Amino acid sequence: MNRVLKAMVAAFWHPLRSHLSTFKLVSGVVMALLMSFVFYFFSCAMLEAFRVMTVTPEFDIWVPSEKERSFYQLFFAFVSVILAQSFCLAYWFDGPRRFFEQRHRSAVQIVNGQRNLNWYFLSWFAKVIFGWFVFLSIPGGFYAFSLYPDFKHLFVLLIIVLFLHPWVAMRQAFKRKTVKWMSLSAALVTILAFGMSRINMVDYKSLENAFLTRNVPHRYGLELPETEAVEKVEHAMLSKNVYVVQSKDNTEPKCLIVVDGKTVDLKAFSESMEDWRLCHNEADFPLLNCRLNIDKKVKMKDVDEVRQALADMRFYRIQYAVVPRRRELDVRYYTFLSLHTLRIPVRFMDDSLYQKWIVDVSEIPNQIVVMPKGIGTFEINGVTTEGKECKARFKDLIQQDLDYIIRFKGDDEMLYGDYINVMASAMEALNDLKEEYALERYLKHWNQISSDEKVKEINEHLPFRFFEESEMVIQK
Repeated sequence: MNRVLKAMVAAFWHPLRSHLSTFKLVSGVVMALLMSFVFYFFSCAMLEAFRVMTVTPEFDIWVPSEKERSFYQLFFAFVSVILAQSFCLAYWFDGPRRFFEQRHRSAVQIVNGQRNLNWYFLSWFAKVIFGWFVFLSIPGGFYAFSLYPDFKHLFVLLIIVLFLHPWVAMRQAFKRKTVKWMSLSAALVTILAFGMSRINMVDYKSLENAFLTRNVPHRYGLELPETEAVEKVEHAMLSKNVYVVQSKDNTEPKCLIVVDGKTVDLKAFSESMEDWRLCHNEADFPLLNCRLNIDKKVKMKDVDEVRQALADMRFYRIQYAVVPRRRELDVRYYTFLSLHTLRIPVRFMDDSLYQKWIVDVSEIPNQIVVMPKGIGTFEINGVTTEGKECKARFKDLIQQDLDYIIRFKGDDEMLYGDYINVMASAMEALNDLKEEYALERYLKHWNQISSDEKVKEINEHLPFRFFEESEMVIQK
């Protein structure tokens, strides 16, 4: 084997390095192989380190697909082998000038070209990786920005340029003789890179599971209701995420409450919320709110138990976590959206006040009565309406008389997703009416009005009024 390799070297490089020893030939190949594996291992380890740095406060982590991971590993393998080859060429051609040696300047150019390539590429590559990490370090940023597959052609071009660059000086020294050697080198690099990319240097699945098992939406398959009436969570420090999910384990209760990654009962839930409240200034107590992340398949009787516990603790502000119906990114990206912040229903706080509200509601002229007829189906003022048609139905009825009230006669067995669908559809219908009113009165879109007085005037003209047999929520 050594004779064959040396014969190939002598055939192409004899005018420059006919004295290349067998030891230097073999040792260069061995060191190049070791270097390629070391650099490949380092690249894979850095990829996993970056993934750890992308972990969100909810313990979500960037999980590339199998195709994406295979592509990155193949890219790392190509880069590792090409850099190792460059090191090997520099090692072979490096050495003091011999007596009567020709083309020593070409050898120096080749050596300098290989070394400069390594350092310049590593410096540039480090800057690119740092820029990439800036995007990934944003919570959930890996759902908003990805290099694969949209920019995979850039990786291919980078590999081609990286491979061809070392052969520029070789081409100047040997002219056409380098074509065959370059072709053979390309074949060897490709075979070695593909073989190396099949090696998983890190147990990435165990790393993912270490975080994802603590991620409540992933662990329990949380599905949030969809709506267009969403807003970003403001003052996140004053908001506490509480999860109400379906159990996947038959040995556990059907409905679970999860706070700070721990499954709790109602008593422990109250204690956790009280401990959280005590971590804040007393002046902020009225502004504290609970953000309920509830699976849309949970029954309302379980939701009411949680809301009653919150009312007993005097947590009067709540948010319902939702996801946009029309979305451009992965649904897991939208962990910061909710319906408008609402007051806890009066029924949970004061029965006498609730009874007073029943009397007041009955005197409102435009009564819009909603009752569930089945999963995803409702009866609105005697007309059977599908869930997706509720918005248009509400909009038509509200326009008939703006002095309205939506009375929702739900039941304990109703699904939370249907409950949110009715409430969100009413909000969406009202937002459309606000948009039309803003264009007519102020010649501006509703979301473009910045004057507090104008916003207040529109909200007073079109208030959101929603009443249930068991609760009533009013937002103006």
